[in-house]
Amino acid sequence: MRRPTSITPPSELDTRSEGQDEAADGLSPMERLIQEGDRSTPDSRRFIALIKELAYFRSLRDPLASLCDDMRLTPTQVHALGWLGMDGPTQVGVLAQRIGITKKTITGVVDRLEDMGMVERGRDAEDRRAVTAKLTHKGCELYQAIQLMTDSGIRRLMDLLPSEDRESLFGIIERMISRMKAAASAR
Repeated sequence: MRRPTSITPPSELDTRSEGQDEAADGLSPMERLIQEGDRSTPDSRRFIALIKELAYFRSLRDPLASLCDDMRLTPTQVHALGWLGMDGPTQVGVLAQRIGITKKTITGVVDRLEDMGMVERGRDAEDRRAVTAKLTHKGCELYQAIQLMTDSGIRRLMDLLPSEDRESLFGIIERMISRMKAAASAR
């Protein structure tokens, strides 16, 4: 089965399902959120605080930060390499969506990775107008290094938890993913 080469950002999905509301009030989803004001809950605030606290511990970032320094890569370039390593050849516009940057910005990212010999451009087999990016042999080797460094950091993090807590954490994340998929398919 061929991997999808395009995705619809959640904001577009939200806009489509609320199309009549947006047309009526003329507000974008962001403007609507601002107008509604702070609707955070104790759970959402606690979760954000915990994620921020985890972010202060550099153990997960340090291996990748040193790789970025050694290879002269930006975090955005590492994200691009990661997505291309996971998904294979990907349309450049789709890659921009996955990383969360504009199409104009991804062009420069891919240019620099191409200049470094990590990525090569091509054409999508199904849509010849669409430009794809894929890892070169050198890019694949770097992706493997990124994976090994990421795994090392995750193992250190998992070692902090007893096995029953790890299983609980995995179960929670799996249930969240399942519910998100169900909600997306219901749209």
